[in-house]
Amino acid sequence: MSHAFAKDSRACAACTSWGGERSMAPDNTLVHVARYSVEGDCRTASSQDYRKVTKAYHTCAAWAPLPMLKSHGARPTRTPGHSAAMTGLLAGAPAGRLAEPPAPASVVVTAAPVVVVEPPDTGCRSTPLEFDKAPPQARVLYAHWHRVKQQRGMPMAREMDTARFRDCVGRICLLERAGDGGDFVYRACGRTIQRRLDQRAVTRTLAACHPSEAAGRLRADLDACLAQGRALCHVVHNDPLVPGARFIELLLPLADEAGRPAAVLAYRHVPGG
Repeated sequence: MSHAFAKDSRACAACTSWGGERSMAPDNTLVHVARYSVEGDCRTASSQDYRKVTKAYHTCAAWAPLPMLKSHGARPTRTPGHSAAMTGLLAGAPAGRLAEPPAPASVVVTAAPVVVVEPPDTGCRSTPLEFDKAPPQARVLYAHWHRVKQQRGMPMAREMDTARFRDCVGRICLLERAGDGGDFVYRACGRTIQRRLDQRAVTRTLAACHPSEAAGRLRADLDACLAQGRALCHVVHNDPLVPGARFIELLLPLADEAGRPAAVLAYRHVPGG
């Protein structure tokens, strides 16, 4: 007997990364499957069920709706608002140096959390991840960065349009190398990350906001991103930002008016809203 799943059911059958057989209703608000327990493979690298076979009714924390369902109102959680602080910073960054942002504004996000519990490991570290294995929200941000990049060697901060990646805003931070070159400073910080840090991060260094090992890991990845002048995608292990779990991090280099790498837009797919 066939079964239909609603656009906001959070079931695998309605997830953009599920590989089972299904079809859309004519009004694009329902997903039809042959039976309630039909099976398909999970294709979301951040899910605990990645590469496993799941049933149509199953769900997980990394669920994201099919594009057509999303265009008809499906949302992982709540509909986000715009980030006045992040938008203002990216749009108004002056030549040669990024501007100090205004006080953090209220930002509501919809990105599905990525928490994958794993056995104890040794030390905070990051391992490379292919971009097509990143969560849908991170891929949207990367695609926008890449489109802008094609117009010049590397995007400038003010060329990044937050309206194009609104689902990401609460989980992105803008980091600039400190004056002495030995650390990085938060120039903007999304609401979700700020809650995880449990302090106001803007204008503070990594050393002041993170434990030494986590700060060293992030500093090394930011250095590599700027030195190579290209986007990097990682799975981060054993970072106190998400204790006992791992999360996906996307680093995008940004240029100054002269085209030199000047800052990094960092997206961390962590739980919270």
